[in-house]
Amino acid sequence: MVFNLLLFANLQNDLPKKIMRTRKRSNVSGIDYDYVNKIGKMCGKKCVLPGKTKNGKERVATYIGNLCESITFGYTKQRFIKNAKIEPRQANAKYPKVFKHLKKIAEIYFPEFSYDCITLNHNLKCAPHKDSNNRGYSYIVGFGNYTGGNLNVDGESVDIKYKPLTFNGKKQLHYTEDFEGDRWSAVFFKSPLFNKLEDDKKVKGKVVLKIDLME
Repeated sequence: MVFNLLLFANLQNDLPKKIMRTRKRSNVSGIDYDYVNKIGKMCGKKCVLPGKTKNGKERVATYIGNLCESITFGYTKQRFIKNAKIEPRQANAKYPKVFKHLKKIAEIYFPEFSYDCITLNHNLKCAPHKDSNNRGYSYIVGFGNYTGGNLNVDGESVDIKYKPLTFNGKKQLHYTEDFEGDRWSAVFFKSPLFNKLEDDKKVKGKVVLKIDLME
């Protein structure tokens, strides 16, 4: 256990001092009404934008939650481009030490789990949601100087601080409970690209030690 805590300490020492804040998390707790009022208006639970789409349908804003700090490592594919190549995410090269520490945590805590993406969240409070784009089970672990912040999964409050938890985010409703302090969490999961990736680009158990993954 001492070695594992040291691993988290090394990770925290190499965390970026500042992460770009983004709205691109539709499940972020709370709607930013100031932002909504600038771009459109709320109609029930959706934010409708002025004008129509090319097909004559109403325009709806997907990302209207509060700003959050979140980065994802792994692979991605450019949207709206036919036959686009699967490419490493920019975070892999931008934060190589963080990426290395996260993969080491997975190797130690859940060495047989397969994944191709890792999302690192900072002080992110998610509203109740399901991860519609994830495939199968995920692992999540919390760390940092905070209190509270349990992950609530289907009504069960679970302490994930230095305690990795596996759950099916696509099927199980989950959210972040209130917390105080500096809370980080890392989510290891299979993206929609997982089955399209070549085997040497996936983490499959202890193979992570033998390949140059996502570099």
